[in-house]
Amino acid sequence: MKSILVALLLGFMLLFSGCIQPQDSPVAVEKRATEVWKADGSVGDGEYTHSMLLQSSARQGYSGGEMVVSWRNDQEYLYLAMNGSTDGWLAIGFEPLEWMKDADMILASVQNGKTVALDEYCTGNYGPHVEDTMLGGTDDIMEFAGSQKAGRTVIELKRKLDTGDKFDKQFSPGQAISVIWALADSPDPSFKHNVAYGEAIMTLSGGQTALAEAAGTGSVASAATLSERESNGLLFIWEEEKMARDLYTALYEKQSDPIFSDLAKSEQSHMDQARAIMDEYGLLIPEKDEQGVFENQTLQKIYNELLARGNASNEDALKAAATFEEISIIDLKKELYATQVEDVKAMYQGLLAGSQKHLRSYVRDLEDRNVKYDPQYLDRDEFEGIVKVK
Repeated sequence: MKSILVALLLGFMLLFSGCIQPQDSPVAVEKRATEVWKADGSVGDGEYTHSMLLQSSARQGYSGGEMVVSWRNDQEYLYLAMNGSTDGWLAIGFEPLEWMKDADMILASVQNGKTVALDEYCTGNYGPHVEDTMLGGTDDIMEFAGSQKAGRTVIELKRKLDTGDKFDKQFSPGQAISVIWALADSPDPSFKHNVAYGEAIMTLSGGQTALAEAAGTGSVASAATLSERESNGLLFIWEEEKMARDLYTALYEKQSDPIFSDLAKSEQSHMDQARAIMDEYGLLIPEKDEQGVFENQTLQKIYNELLARGNASNEDALKAAATFEEISIIDLKKELYATQVEDVKAMYQGLLAGSQKHLRSYVRDLEDRNVKYDPQYLDRDEFEGIVKVK
Protein backbone atom coordinates (compact mmCIF):
# COMPACT_ATOMS: atom_id res chain seq x y z
CA MET A 1 0.00 0.00 0.00
CA LYS A 2 2.85 2.36 0.84
CA SER A 3 4.43 1.98 -2.60
CA ILE A 4 1.07 2.75 -4.22
CA LEU A 5 0.73 5.93 -2.15
CA VAL A 6 4.26 6.98 -3.14
CA ALA A 7 3.46 6.47 -6.82
CA LEU A 8 0.26 8.46 -6.48
CA LEU A 9 2.08 11.27 -4.71
CA LEU A 10 4.74 11.54 -7.39
CA GLY A 11 2.11 11.31 -10.10
CA PHE A 12 0.16 14.14 -8.47
CA MET A 13 3.27 16.31 -8.27
CA LEU A 14 4.16 15.61 -11.87
CA LEU A 15 0.69 16.55 -13.01
CA PHE A 16 0.88 19.95 -11.35
CA SER A 17 4.48 20.63 -12.38
CA GLY A 18 3.55 20.16 -16.04
CA CYS A 19 5.60 16.94 -16.34
CA ILE A 20 3.18 15.29 -18.75
CA GLN A 21 4.18 13.22 -21.75
CA PRO A 22 4.27 15.66 -24.68
CA GLN A 23 2.50 15.18 -27.95
CA ASP A 24 4.39 14.23 -31.09
CA SER A 25 6.91 16.86 -32.07
CA PRO A 26 5.81 19.47 -34.62
CA VAL A 27 7.05 19.22 -38.16
CA ALA A 28 10.19 21.29 -38.73
CA VAL A 29 10.68 22.08 -42.42
CA GLU A 30 14.34 22.11 -43.37
CA LYS A 31 16.03 24.09 -46.09
CA ARG A 32 16.95 22.34 -49.30
CA ALA A 33 20.58 21.94 -50.17
CA THR A 34 21.24 24.26 -53.12
CA GLU A 35 24.92 23.46 -53.60
CA VAL A 36 26.68 20.28 -54.63
CA TRP A 37 28.50 18.77 -51.65
CA LYS A 38 32.26 18.91 -51.91
CA ALA A 39 34.93 17.96 -49.39
CA ASP A 40 37.00 21.13 -49.52
CA GLY A 41 37.06 22.37 -45.90
CA SER A 42 34.64 25.19 -46.65
CA VAL A 43 30.98 25.06 -45.57
CA GLY A 44 28.82 26.68 -48.23
CA ASP A 45 25.55 28.45 -47.35
CA GLY A 46 23.52 25.91 -49.32
CA GLU A 47 25.73 22.86 -48.90
CA TYR A 48 23.94 21.29 -45.91
CA THR A 49 20.32 20.86 -44.86
CA HIS A 50 20.95 21.01 -41.10
CA SER A 51 23.22 22.98 -38.78
CA MET A 52 23.42 22.89 -34.99
CA LEU A 53 25.47 25.10 -32.68
CA LEU A 54 26.96 23.16 -29.76
CA GLN A 55 28.43 25.15 -26.88
CA SER A 56 30.22 24.34 -23.64
CA SER A 57 31.27 26.99 -21.13
CA ALA A 58 34.58 27.12 -19.29
CA ARG A 59 34.84 24.76 -16.32
CA GLN A 60 37.57 23.03 -14.37
CA GLY A 61 40.11 21.70 -16.87
CA TYR A 62 38.29 23.16 -19.89
CA SER A 63 38.69 26.59 -21.46
CA GLY A 64 35.24 26.52 -23.11
CA GLY A 65 34.32 26.55 -26.78
CA GLU A 66 31.81 25.77 -29.48
CA MET A 67 31.34 23.60 -32.52
CA VAL A 68 28.88 23.99 -35.36
CA VAL A 69 27.87 20.60 -36.76
CA SER A 70 26.29 20.62 -40.23
CA TRP A 71 24.98 17.62 -42.11
CA ARG A 72 22.91 16.30 -44.97
CA ASN A 73 22.09 12.79 -46.08
CA ASP A 74 20.48 10.83 -48.85
CA GLN A 75 19.46 7.17 -48.79
CA GLU A 76 23.04 5.94 -48.80
CA TYR A 77 25.47 8.55 -47.50
CA LEU A 78 26.00 10.96 -44.61
CA TYR A 79 27.80 14.22 -45.38
CA LEU A 80 29.14 15.96 -42.27
CA ALA A 81 30.95 19.17 -41.37
CA MET A 82 32.48 20.17 -38.02
CA ASN A 83 33.50 23.80 -37.45
CA GLY A 84 35.14 24.18 -34.04
CA SER A 85 36.77 26.97 -32.05
CA THR A 86 40.20 25.36 -31.85
CA ASP A 87 43.45 24.85 -33.74
CA GLY A 88 43.57 21.31 -32.34
CA TRP A 89 41.43 18.26 -32.97
CA LEU A 90 37.64 17.97 -33.19
CA ALA A 91 35.68 14.80 -32.49
CA ILE A 92 32.14 13.52 -32.75
CA GLY A 93 30.90 10.18 -31.41
CA PHE A 94 27.71 8.44 -32.50
CA GLU A 95 25.35 6.44 -30.28
CA PRO A 96 27.42 5.85 -27.12
CA LEU A 97 25.99 3.18 -24.86
CA GLU A 98 27.00 4.84 -21.59
CA TRP A 99 29.38 7.77 -21.22
CA MET A 100 31.72 7.22 -24.21
CA LYS A 101 31.45 3.44 -24.30
CA ASP A 102 30.84 1.83 -27.70
CA ALA A 103 30.71 5.22 -29.45
CA ASP A 104 31.44 5.21 -33.17
CA MET A 105 33.86 8.14 -33.34
CA ILE A 106 35.44 10.44 -35.88
CA LEU A 107 38.46 12.45 -34.68
CA ALA A 108 39.96 14.96 -37.10
CA SER A 109 42.47 17.78 -37.26
CA VAL A 110 44.59 19.86 -39.60
CA GLN A 111 48.30 19.33 -38.97
CA ASN A 112 50.82 21.49 -40.82
CA GLY A 113 48.29 22.03 -43.59
CA LYS A 114 47.43 18.31 -43.88
CA THR A 115 43.98 17.05 -42.87
CA VAL A 116 43.82 13.92 -40.73
CA ALA A 117 40.50 12.10 -40.16
CA LEU A 118 40.41 8.97 -38.02
CA ASP A 119 37.59 6.40 -37.96
CA GLU A 120 37.63 5.25 -34.32
CA TYR A 121 35.70 3.23 -31.76
CA CYS A 122 35.61 3.75 -27.99
CA THR A 123 35.98 0.56 -25.97
CA GLY A 124 35.47 1.96 -22.44
CA ASN A 125 33.39 4.48 -20.53
CA TYR A 126 36.17 7.09 -20.71
CA GLY A 127 38.28 5.59 -23.47
CA PRO A 128 40.42 4.45 -24.99
CA HIS A 129 39.18 5.17 -28.47
CA VAL A 130 41.28 3.56 -31.16
CA GLU A 131 41.13 3.30 -34.92
CA ASP A 132 38.70 0.70 -36.22
CA THR A 133 41.50 -0.93 -38.21
CA MET A 134 43.34 -1.72 -34.97
CA LEU A 135 40.29 -3.67 -33.77
CA GLY A 136 39.87 -5.64 -36.97
CA GLY A 137 37.47 -3.18 -38.61
CA THR A 138 37.85 -0.90 -41.62
CA ASP A 139 38.46 2.79 -42.27
CA ASP A 140 35.14 3.97 -43.70
CA ILE A 141 35.66 7.72 -44.08
CA MET A 142 35.35 7.98 -47.84
CA GLU A 143 36.25 11.62 -48.51
CA PHE A 144 37.47 14.36 -46.21
CA ALA A 145 39.17 17.76 -46.21
CA GLY A 146 39.87 20.48 -43.70
CA SER A 147 40.98 24.06 -43.22
CA GLN A 148 42.13 26.38 -40.44
CA LYS A 149 41.68 30.11 -40.04
CA ALA A 150 41.53 32.59 -37.15
CA GLY A 151 41.47 29.97 -34.40
CA ARG A 152 38.86 27.74 -36.04
CA THR A 153 39.17 24.34 -37.65
CA VAL A 154 36.72 23.07 -40.27
CA ILE A 155 36.46 19.40 -41.27
CA GLU A 156 34.17 18.00 -43.97
CA LEU A 157 33.71 14.29 -44.62
CA LYS A 158 31.53 11.61 -46.17
CA ARG A 159 30.67 8.07 -45.05
CA LYS A 160 28.01 5.48 -45.82
CA LEU A 161 24.97 5.29 -43.57
CA ASP A 162 25.61 1.56 -43.32
CA THR A 163 29.29 0.79 -43.75
CA GLY A 164 28.99 -2.90 -42.92
CA ASP A 165 31.73 -2.50 -40.28
CA LYS A 166 30.75 -3.78 -36.83
CA PHE A 167 32.66 -0.86 -35.30
CA ASP A 168 30.48 1.69 -37.13
CA LYS A 169 26.92 2.48 -36.14
CA GLN A 170 24.32 1.73 -38.77
CA PHE A 171 22.17 4.74 -39.65
CA SER A 172 18.93 5.08 -41.56
CA PRO A 173 17.09 8.10 -43.04
CA GLY A 174 14.94 9.86 -40.46
CA GLN A 175 16.91 8.44 -37.52
CA ALA A 176 17.56 10.56 -34.40
CA ILE A 177 21.21 9.94 -33.49
CA SER A 178 22.60 10.55 -30.02
CA VAL A 179 26.03 12.16 -30.28
CA ILE A 180 28.88 13.27 -28.04
CA TRP A 181 31.43 15.87 -29.13
CA ALA A 182 34.71 17.31 -27.93
CA LEU A 183 37.49 19.78 -28.76
CA ALA A 184 41.18 19.82 -27.81
CA ASP A 185 43.76 22.55 -28.28
CA SER A 186 46.31 20.09 -29.66
CA PRO A 187 46.15 18.26 -33.02
CA ASP A 188 47.74 15.20 -31.38
CA PRO A 189 44.97 12.55 -31.28
CA SER A 190 46.43 11.07 -28.08
CA PHE A 191 45.96 14.40 -26.29
CA LYS A 192 42.90 14.55 -24.00
CA HIS A 193 40.13 17.01 -24.86
CA ASN A 194 40.56 20.18 -22.82
CA VAL A 195 38.58 22.88 -24.63
CA ALA A 196 34.97 21.70 -24.57
CA TYR A 197 32.72 18.66 -24.69
CA GLY A 198 29.01 17.90 -24.66
CA GLU A 199 26.09 15.91 -25.97
CA ALA A 200 23.42 16.45 -28.61
CA ILE A 201 20.93 14.73 -30.87
CA MET A 202 21.12 15.06 -34.66
CA THR A 203 18.23 13.89 -36.81
CA LEU A 204 18.76 12.63 -40.34
CA SER A 205 16.54 13.60 -43.23
CA GLY A 206 13.82 11.09 -43.86
CA GLY A 207 13.57 10.77 -47.59
CA GLN A 208 15.24 11.23 -50.93
CA THR A 209 14.16 14.85 -51.09
CA ALA A 210 16.31 15.57 -48.00
CA LEU A 211 13.32 17.23 -46.34
CA ALA A 212 12.98 15.63 -42.92
CA GLU A 213 10.38 16.03 -40.26
CA ALA A 214 12.76 16.51 -37.36
CA ALA A 215 12.53 18.55 -34.21
CA GLY A 216 15.49 20.38 -32.80
CA THR A 217 17.52 20.84 -35.98
CA GLY A 218 17.69 23.55 -38.55
CA SER A 219 19.80 26.54 -39.37
CA VAL A 220 21.89 28.03 -36.62
CA ALA A 221 19.74 30.88 -35.44
CA SER A 222 20.80 34.42 -34.93
CA ALA A 223 20.04 36.13 -31.63
CA ALA A 224 16.41 35.71 -30.67
CA THR A 225 14.13 36.97 -27.94
CA LEU A 226 12.79 34.45 -25.48
CA SER A 227 9.13 34.41 -24.56
CA GLU A 228 8.12 34.33 -20.91
CA ARG A 229 7.23 30.66 -21.38
CA GLU A 230 10.71 29.88 -22.74
CA SER A 231 12.43 31.88 -20.00
CA ASN A 232 10.47 30.07 -17.29
CA GLY A 233 11.26 26.76 -18.95
CA LEU A 234 14.99 27.47 -18.89
CA LEU A 235 14.91 28.37 -15.21
CA PHE A 236 12.91 25.22 -14.42
CA ILE A 237 15.33 22.95 -16.31
CA TRP A 238 18.35 24.55 -14.64
CA GLU A 239 16.84 23.91 -11.21
CA GLU A 240 15.81 20.39 -12.20
CA GLU A 241 19.41 19.65 -13.20
CA LYS A 242 20.47 21.07 -9.82
CA MET A 243 17.99 18.73 -8.18
CA ALA A 244 19.63 15.80 -9.98
CA ARG A 245 23.09 16.90 -8.87
CA ASP A 246 21.99 17.36 -5.26
CA LEU A 247 20.04 14.09 -5.20
CA TYR A 248 22.95 12.04 -6.55
CA THR A 249 25.40 13.79 -4.22
CA ALA A 250 23.21 12.93 -1.22
CA LEU A 251 22.74 9.33 -2.39
CA TYR A 252 26.50 8.96 -2.78
CA GLU A 253 27.03 10.25 0.76
CA LYS A 254 24.56 7.66 2.03
CA GLN A 255 25.35 4.65 -0.19
CA SER A 256 28.99 5.28 -1.27
CA ASP A 257 28.22 3.94 -4.74
CA PRO A 258 30.56 5.69 -7.22
CA ILE A 259 27.88 5.84 -9.92
CA PHE A 260 26.16 8.61 -7.94
CA SER A 261 29.37 10.59 -7.58
CA ASP A 262 30.11 10.26 -11.31
CA LEU A 263 26.63 11.28 -12.39
CA ALA A 264 26.50 14.17 -9.92
CA LYS A 265 29.50 15.60 -11.79
CA SER A 266 27.67 15.09 -15.07
CA GLU A 267 24.63 16.94 -13.72
CA GLN A 268 26.87 19.85 -12.73
CA SER A 269 27.98 19.93 -16.35
CA HIS A 270 24.32 20.02 -17.40
CA MET A 271 23.72 22.95 -15.03
CA ASP A 272 26.67 24.76 -16.59
CA GLN A 273 25.28 24.20 -20.09
CA ALA A 274 21.87 25.55 -19.10
CA ARG A 275 23.43 28.51 -17.31
CA ALA A 276 25.52 29.41 -20.38
CA ILE A 277 22.29 29.80 -22.39
CA MET A 278 20.61 31.71 -19.56
CA ASP A 279 23.58 34.09 -19.34
CA GLU A 280 23.36 34.61 -23.09
CA TYR A 281 19.78 35.82 -22.75
CA GLY A 282 20.29 37.75 -19.52
CA LEU A 283 18.26 35.40 -17.31
CA LEU A 284 19.02 35.29 -13.59
CA ILE A 285 19.34 32.10 -11.60
CA PRO A 286 18.69 31.84 -7.85
CA GLU A 287 21.50 33.52 -5.91
CA LYS A 288 21.88 30.67 -3.42
CA ASP A 289 23.01 27.22 -4.50
CA GLU A 290 22.34 25.35 -1.27
CA GLN A 291 22.33 21.57 -1.55
CA GLY A 292 18.86 20.06 -1.38
CA VAL A 293 17.04 23.43 -1.37
CA PHE A 294 14.91 24.54 -4.33
CA GLU A 295 12.69 27.50 -5.13
CA ASN A 296 10.29 25.32 -7.11
CA GLN A 297 8.28 23.57 -4.41
CA THR A 298 7.24 20.70 -6.65
CA LEU A 299 10.91 19.90 -7.26
CA GLN A 300 11.49 20.21 -3.52
CA LYS A 301 8.79 17.63 -2.78
CA ILE A 302 10.03 15.22 -5.45
CA TYR A 303 13.60 15.58 -4.15
CA ASN A 304 12.53 14.89 -0.57
CA GLU A 305 10.50 11.84 -1.57
CA LEU A 306 13.15 10.30 -3.86
CA LEU A 307 15.90 10.92 -1.31
CA ALA A 308 13.87 9.24 1.43
CA ARG A 309 13.33 6.25 -0.84
CA GLY A 310 16.95 6.12 -1.93
CA ASN A 311 18.31 6.23 1.61
CA ALA A 312 16.77 2.83 2.37
CA SER A 313 19.29 0.77 0.40
CA ASN A 314 21.64 0.88 -2.58
CA GLU A 315 19.03 -0.89 -4.69
CA ASP A 316 16.37 1.63 -3.71
CA ALA A 317 18.80 4.46 -4.44
CA LEU A 318 19.35 3.20 -8.00
CA LYS A 319 15.59 2.87 -8.48
CA ALA A 320 14.98 6.40 -7.16
CA ALA A 321 17.65 7.79 -9.49
CA ALA A 322 16.20 5.94 -12.50
CA THR A 323 12.76 7.32 -11.64
CA PHE A 324 14.15 10.83 -11.60
CA GLU A 325 15.77 10.35 -15.02
CA GLU A 326 12.37 9.34 -16.41
CA ILE A 327 10.95 12.59 -15.04
CA SER A 328 13.85 14.55 -16.51
CA ILE A 329 13.36 13.01 -19.97
CA ILE A 330 9.68 13.95 -19.95
CA ASP A 331 10.38 17.52 -18.84
CA LEU A 332 13.19 18.06 -21.34
CA LYS A 333 11.01 16.86 -24.20
CA LYS A 334 8.24 19.18 -23.08
CA GLU A 335 10.58 22.19 -23.06
CA LEU A 336 12.20 21.13 -26.33
CA TYR A 337 8.84 21.17 -28.07
CA ALA A 338 7.91 24.51 -26.48
CA THR A 339 10.78 26.56 -27.94
CA GLN A 340 11.67 27.64 -31.45
CA VAL A 341 15.05 29.15 -30.48
CA GLU A 342 17.76 27.00 -32.02
CA ASP A 343 20.54 27.36 -29.45
CA VAL A 344 18.06 26.59 -26.67
CA LYS A 345 16.87 23.54 -28.61
CA ALA A 346 20.43 22.32 -29.09
CA MET A 347 21.10 22.64 -25.37
CA TYR A 348 17.92 20.74 -24.46
CA GLN A 349 18.82 18.00 -26.94
CA GLY A 350 22.21 17.59 -25.33
CA LEU A 351 20.66 17.32 -21.86
CA LEU A 352 18.09 14.85 -23.21
CA ALA A 353 20.83 12.64 -24.63
CA GLY A 354 22.55 12.80 -21.24
CA SER A 355 19.41 11.84 -19.31
CA GLN A 356 18.84 8.88 -21.60
CA LYS A 357 22.38 7.66 -20.96
CA HIS A 358 21.95 8.13 -17.21
CA LEU A 359 18.75 6.11 -17.25
CA ARG A 360 20.57 3.31 -19.08
CA SER A 361 23.36 3.41 -16.51
CA TYR A 362 21.02 3.06 -13.53
CA VAL A 363 18.90 0.34 -15.14
CA ARG A 364 21.98 -1.67 -16.08
CA ASP A 365 23.45 -1.36 -12.60
CA LEU A 366 20.19 -2.79 -11.29
CA GLU A 367 20.32 -5.58 -13.87
CA ASP A 368 23.84 -6.43 -12.69
CA ARG A 369 22.23 -7.00 -9.28
CA ASN A 370 19.53 -9.19 -10.90
CA VAL A 371 16.92 -6.50 -10.21
CA LYS A 372 14.43 -5.58 -12.90
CA TYR A 373 13.39 -1.94 -13.12
CA ASP A 374 9.93 -1.17 -14.51
CA PRO A 375 9.24 2.29 -15.94
CA GLN A 376 7.26 4.56 -13.64
CA TYR A 377 6.33 7.37 -16.04
CA LEU A 378 7.68 6.68 -19.53
CA ASP A 379 5.68 4.68 -22.01
CA ARG A 380 6.93 1.10 -22.02
CA ASP A 381 7.97 1.22 -25.69
CA GLU A 382 9.89 4.48 -25.24
CA PHE A 383 11.57 3.13 -22.12
CA GLU A 384 12.63 -0.06 -23.87
CA GLY A 385 13.91 1.94 -26.82
CA ILE A 386 16.16 3.94 -24.50
CA VAL A 387 17.55 1.17 -22.30
CA LYS A 388 17.94 -1.54 -24.95
CA VAL A 389 20.38 0.43 -27.13
CA LYS A 390 23.25 -1.87 -28.09
